[in-house]
Amino acid sequence: MVQNLVDNALKYSTAGAVVTIGVETHLTPEAAAGPRRPDLVRLALLTPDMAQGLYTAISVGDEGPGMARENLPRLTERFYRVEGQKSGERSGTGLGLAIVKHIANRHRGGLSVESGEGRGTTFTAYFPQAVADAPAAVAKVS
Repeated sequence: MVQNLVDNALKYSTAGAVVTIGVETHLTPEAAAGPRRPDLVRLALLTPDMAQGLYTAISVGDEGPGMARENLPRLTERFYRVEGQKSGERSGTGLGLAIVKHIANRHRGGLSVESGEGRGTTFTAYFPQAVADAPAAVAKVS
């Protein structure tokens, strides 16, 4: 999942641009789902069914061309490609973000995107943390 987000950030950024990767732990559900770049338009692409406990958030941001607001809701659809970003070195199948969303969903997590035309894009995936003091399961063999 992280590799896919980083690959996209590199693919859609200009040469020499900075790609930022951040990891935050022990977040409330609200903080995990909250904005990383408040100056950009934000959209939740996947929201956990039961948002409780603590979360870890992984964010990948770029300084690429960004996307218009109307493109954000469809980003995780299979084979969807943003118009104008389909040719040359930026080619791809349009499956990567659908896979990222599927992975986040399988791990009871969430996914959001923040973007602005000419200002870059940041994707944030967040997952519930394991409870450290939960009793270990013991298998009894007869």
